Amino acid sequence: MKLFFAFLFVLFSTQVFSQAIVYSLHSSTEILVEVFEAEGFQTGKKVVVLSAKEDQIMAIGKITDTTLEEFPGKVKVKIEEVVDNLLILEGDGVELLDYELFREKKIPGFTSLTIGGDKKIPSEYKDLAYFGVFTSDGHNLDAQEFLISPFQMQYGIDDKWGLKIVNALWLDGYANVGLKRQIFKNRFAKLTLNGLGAYKVQDQDWIAQLGGVMTLPVNSKYQQHLMFTGTFDPQYDDAKATKDLHLYRDSDIRSITEYMTSRWNRVLYGPVYNVELQTFGGTISYMWIWSTLHASLGIATRDITNLTFGPEGYYYVYDLFWRF
Repeated sequence: MKLFFAFLFVLFSTQVFSQAIVYSLHSSTEILVEVFEAEGFQTGKKVVVLSAKEDQIMAIGKITDTTLEEFPGKVKVKIEEVVDNLLILEGDGVELLDYELFREKKIPGFTSLTIGGDKKIPSEYKDLAYFGVFTSDGHNLDAQEFLISPFQMQYGIDDKWGLKIVNALWLDGYANVGLKRQIFKNRFAKLTLNGLGAYKVQDQDWIAQLGGVMTLPVNSKYQQHLMFTGTFDPQYDDAKATKDLHLYRDSDIRSITEYMTSRWNRVLYGPVYNVELQTFGGTISYMWIWSTLHASLGIATRDITNLTFGPEGYYYVYDLFWRF
């Protein structure tokens, strides 16, 4: 009887028509889902719970068991995150996590909903591979995916390894290549390491850089990115790349907070500590993201006490790049 009324409740709802519904609340962190004849509800798949009255996301979960002998036709879902402390009710809709669902139901952006593993997924629904400030690298691209900007190019060799080059260095005669390696990724943290080597034959000048980014989700809207960059340049005072191009001048430690807007754009801000200069700076920028195109604009400084406007004080940060 309970199942019958739950089914009617969803069936006659004017806004939500889900193939699967919440059958019962199994515990404070688990629910049973009636899947009816819906396909794809397999162990390990991520799902979203939507309000039965409107297309409002309630929670994000993962299917943990599909072989419930005492509950035929049902699957067990572990709730990984409840959005805005909303209450899940029997009869709420359950959908497989998929970017087409985001567009169809106009689901607002949440960091927990970012997905990857397929270069066909639109860029707005993915983790950032490039932050566009202080040459800050993000996480790896998907396999066979490209990122092209006026300043650099990246390529996803596979889901773990990535390749990049810096265009400005090439234009100034520095042959260069960089690698990115995803160390681990789960819902609690993500770690990616990166390195770059550049060499200019005419000046016998070389530059090497090692760094990494650790991402720690804060809640459904915020992520904290902890970054470190070590730069090695034996000709620091006279090197054209570090002096005239203002690239890779210093080693630094950064903390960039990423805020996900409802439209899946990003706000990026946070402090930076310059190791060589022993100064504190910071950055704030806004990134617009479409299916393949990114555009960002903001302001940054390597020394908050230098109130001039220019390379040594405050300056604009901007970028335009394609990810496909």
